[in-house]
Amino acid sequence: MEGTKIGYLGPQGSFSEEALWSFLQREKLDFQGEIAAEGFPTISRVIQACEERRVDWAFVPLENSTEGQVSTTLDCVTESEGLLIYGEFLHPVSQCLLTPRPVGLEQIRRVYSHPQGFGQCREFLEDHLSQADQAVCLSTAEAARIVAGSDQAWAAIAPRRAADIYGLYCLEQGVQDNKDNATRFILLGHCLRELSGVDKTSLLLRIEDSPGSLCRVLQEFASRGLNLTRIESRPAKARLGEYVFFIDVDGYAFAPEMQEALWVLKTNRVAIRLLGSYPRQM
Repeated sequence: MEGTKIGYLGPQGSFSEEALWSFLQREKLDFQGEIAAEGFPTISRVIQACEERRVDWAFVPLENSTEGQVSTTLDCVTESEGLLIYGEFLHPVSQCLLTPRPVGLEQIRRVYSHPQGFGQCREFLEDHLSQADQAVCLSTAEAARIVAGSDQAWAAIAPRRAADIYGLYCLEQGVQDNKDNATRFILLGHCLRELSGVDKTSLLLRIEDSPGSLCRVLQEFASRGLNLTRIESRPAKARLGEYVFFIDVDGYAFAPEMQEALWVLKTNRVAIRLLGSYPRQM
């Protein structure tokens, strides 16, 4: 029997890998055979591998409680063909400062991390490591791997687990500015999930640019008792000033009140793409 392959933002030791295994333990999804997790160097490559069916699922970060949306994920989901959100997972993120050996903070000359890692630890870096250069990496685990291969006075902002994997010393724990820091991950696949009874629906909307157009769209949901839990805009990648909107609505895609709202919007020239319906965690 063939197993199930899930792609994530690697390498081993990343928050994405950590969150993936926690998500699978919680969800108990009925996947075929053994599960194999494969790390990719970028979010776009994870999603591309799923589009091309080189992996069955893509597990990627969507938004962070400190830094907000992960724009790469939103853009890739917009451009993808046939992928749907099958599940979501809210994962607590505790950032650590990892070094090859014990060292004073004032001795560190360079810090490696992912842009989200730097953003989540901005105050700590300004207060304690203002003398250090910042080097951007594709993931926090990649930052740990780079530092582990050096004998310089370098450090990585990465998960505690990365220290165990790459043989690093955990100099400081919990260096993120927000102690309740968390990242929302989504599982992307090729099928729509069945009704669970506690669902969330994600939609992509293209709205014509006219006074009050967005307000009228939101009113169609509100008038039917449908609660919008999130709305984000991204450039439509066409003309300057054109945007698409990502929205999350409590409820299942094919519930009568949801279908009625979507039908009215379509008749009013709103382009709608279903991104998925799945059990809500937040």
